[in-house]
Amino acid sequence: MLMRMFDTSDYDRSLRRRRLMAFGLLAVGITGLLCYLFLVRDSDALPDFARGFYLGGASGISIGAVILLIRTTYLLSNPEARKKAKIQEQDEREKAIMNQSFQFAGMFTFFAAAASLFVLVAVSLEAAAAVVAVVGVYSITWLFRMLYLSKTL
Repeated sequence: MLMRMFDTSDYDRSLRRRRLMAFGLLAVGITGLLCYLFLVRDSDALPDFARGFYLGGASGISIGAVILLIRTTYLLSNPEARKKAKIQEQDEREKAIMNQSFQFAGMFTFFAAAASLFVLVAVSLEAAAAVVAVVGVYSITWLFRMLYLSKTL
């Protein structure tokens, strides 16, 4: 689904899908801000860092969604900018750079999470369990994607 969202074979359609995704992200961000305002801000049950997480996370998602919305709307309304962006996104060198960057980031994250387990097990079993869950989800996602690509490519 996400791969189809960024498919550049029909660039106009891809931009319209990205705009819809930006609206979805904006809805998530606004939901987080509303939760902060009405549920979290004055709550004594949550520590300060948890309240900060709600505010920071919701604000970041909202700002990112607005930037994505502005960019896609601009590209949909400006044919010259759309043509330039399409050429840049379809450039093989840019694709290779993006793929290698994601591959390195994923590998680094995996090994950093695995190394952090040595510290977390001694400090907090709950935090260690959360990191194990993240590593597990990463591993399972990688396995299913590898199996899917081996069948389709």
